[in-house]
Amino acid sequence: MDTPKTQKTVRVGRIEIAANVVVQLILLFVLVAFANYLSSRHYVRWDVSRGKNLVLSSQTKAVLETLQKPVQAIVMFAATGEAENEARLLLREYEFTSKGKLTVEEVDPYANLTRAKELQNQYKFGADENVIILTYDGRSKFVNSFDLAEFEKLDQMQMMMQHRAPEMLSFKGEQVLTGALLEIIEPKQNKVYFTTGHGEYELAGKQVTMLKEMLARQNLQMEPLKLADVEVVPADASLVFVFGPKYDFSERDQKLLTEYWERKGRLFVATGTTKGKTTNFNDWLTKRGVHPQDDHILRVVNVGGLTGLVPLEGVVARGSQITKELEGVSNEMFGPTQSLFLDRAKEETGKTKFTELMAAPREFWGETEYDSTQTAVPMFDPKKDHAAPLTIGVAVEQGASKDRNVKLETPRMVVFGNGDFLTNDGLRMGPVALDLSLNAVNWLLNRENLISLPPKVKEKISLSLSQEQMGTMRAWVAFYIPLIIAVIGLFHLSWRYGKNLFSLIIWLASIYLIAVVLWYLVEISLGIEGAKMPPKSVLISIAVALAFGIAAAVANRAEQKQRAASAK
Repeated sequence: MDTPKTQKTVRVGRIEIAANVVVQLILLFVLVAFANYLSSRHYVRWDVSRGKNLVLSSQTKAVLETLQKPVQAIVMFAATGEAENEARLLLREYEFTSKGKLTVEEVDPYANLTRAKELQNQYKFGADENVIILTYDGRSKFVNSFDLAEFEKLDQMQMMMQHRAPEMLSFKGEQVLTGALLEIIEPKQNKVYFTTGHGEYELAGKQVTMLKEMLARQNLQMEPLKLADVEVVPADASLVFVFGPKYDFSERDQKLLTEYWERKGRLFVATGTTKGKTTNFNDWLTKRGVHPQDDHILRVVNVGGLTGLVPLEGVVARGSQITKELEGVSNEMFGPTQSLFLDRAKEETGKTKFTELMAAPREFWGETEYDSTQTAVPMFDPKKDHAAPLTIGVAVEQGASKDRNVKLETPRMVVFGNGDFLTNDGLRMGPVALDLSLNAVNWLLNRENLISLPPKVKEKISLSLSQEQMGTMRAWVAFYIPLIIAVIGLFHLSWRYGKNLFSLIIWLASIYLIAVVLWYLVEISLGIEGAKMPPKSVLISIAVALAFGIAAAVANRAEQKQRAASAK
């Protein structure tokens, strides 16, 4: 008989135990340090708020990436409100996105009185002002907190009666701060001239306030330009805007524009249907390869025997720096729109490059004899009208290099066949036009790195529930959720004590069906509007309940067999 082998006992000394503990602690420390190192340098942030309030626009990111020298943002708020708190959060995003190029210093005027006095003496502002001071390479720019937001307008009496301060309607801090950054980091402020004297929209007019505001936030200075009063287009003109001319240009006006164009000038043209009133100006554009066809782009539909015109929605074209992030987006065009014919022969003979920016859908055509006063329905005439495809907007560059990596100073022009779509009414109807036009302006000014969606206004979001929605919420909180919990508890007890779950499902489904029928009978007897039997939803509910019941019965049977086997 074999004797069992005795197991050998291995003794571990205290030194080995201590060494093992030390090694484990060292490994734990290294692991924690490595995890902290990775998390501090390689991490991802998400903004899960509904309005994406902390997501910076592509333009702001582009501006921060172009910083060549450090920027300091000094925040000094004597009083703190909703706008000031939003500004602090926003500046943290600027600081994070800039990767250290922009730093933020917050100065409490009450806790750090010495620093506050120093700043007030240096930058000459009052102790009770809420300001953000941006400094870059010896230049500085003030941003007051009241410029960061729009508030509802309440007079003193309303504030006293309602016992509250004006509510913030929207926060526009990103637009203001990014515009201030552009102003201090660009050594030269670009100047945009708007032509006058031909029925164009005036800079001082009420219909261009939205466009003016956004151009100002691009750090652009705007001035009117009456060609009849000057000998030459000013040398400091970075861009000439021809916005909605209704009357023609003289030969002298054309000559001045030609001289400016040949000096590698930049033009933004928005001209709609004028019924032959701008023949000279149209001829000037035609010589540069863009021929306004003075038609009216439209489409007629017949619905239920009624015929009507469909509003034109221009589709942003693909394949251009100007249209990036907007490709394929539609924009409803305000006012009459004419089509543009592009002389593609000039792409070879004149070294002119055309890039389509916006086109009309293929269902539209260019009506050459449209008259809004006539009651007759326009019909497409292939002999006179212009068929699809129809170009609405185009970018023109003369003498451009075929290599995209080669940047040349060349004449550039953007032409849109609509003279009204950038007015306040036009931008409210088709807000994509503002994004597209700002991209076009930045392209004309050789600021391709800033071409992107402009900073968005962060609207204040409020939750408003109707009485019906409130009733549904109360029903779920007071009835449905407790009922679901009770049913789950009932199933658990039945399962635990080995009861027949299939029969339980049948009982619950029957009670549910009876309750639903009684509920709708009560509604019908009370004459409640909209009360009707929903047999489809009831049958679906019962079918789902039966499916769960069958699955539960099968599982219960398997459980019973397992218990019986265990008992043996």
